[in-house]
Amino acid sequence: MKLSTTFLLIGVVLAVMGLLALANPFAASLAVTSLVGVVFMVSGVAQAWVEFQAGPHQGRRRNALVALLTIVAAVWLLANPLSGTLSLTLLLGAIFFVMGFVRLAMAASLRGAPFFWLVLLSGGASLAIGLLVLFDVGAAATTFLGLLLGIQLVAEGAGLFAFGLITRHRGF
Repeated sequence: MKLSTTFLLIGVVLAVMGLLALANPFAASLAVTSLVGVVFMVSGVAQAWVEFQAGPHQGRRRNALVALLTIVAAVWLLANPLSGTLSLTLLLGAIFFVMGFVRLAMAASLRGAPFFWLVLLSGGASLAIGLLVLFDVGAAATTFLGLLLGIQLVAEGAGLFAFGLITRHRGF
């Protein structure tokens, strides 16, 4: 299979998965939460295994505590994905808020520079999304993660599809 065909196929699959996530953002939000739980579990177990294999060293107790907390977070996310979705949504809302505030501060220092308005627009959008989530986290929790996943998958699929067309045009 040609490289360009691979990119085209992956792009189409990602875009379709993104559209499915956008069609049912609640299910996609729960899927994201479960996936984060699985990643935390694998990470926590791996950290714990490394700690037991490493032998005595400085910081061992702190590293073991991090491993334990990661496993506890994983169990909590996997046992109760709806509550986990709420927590992850709250965390993302706070991150968007802080990122937006930082970008607006950056934009203020870039006034007069070319494309400064893009930084300003990006900061304003992130700040607005963060505020919307934080002020109505209950409503956002059921759809926010799924919508973000859907948008990301569609954008990634479109990008890979375009890359596939470019590579096909170049003969790959």
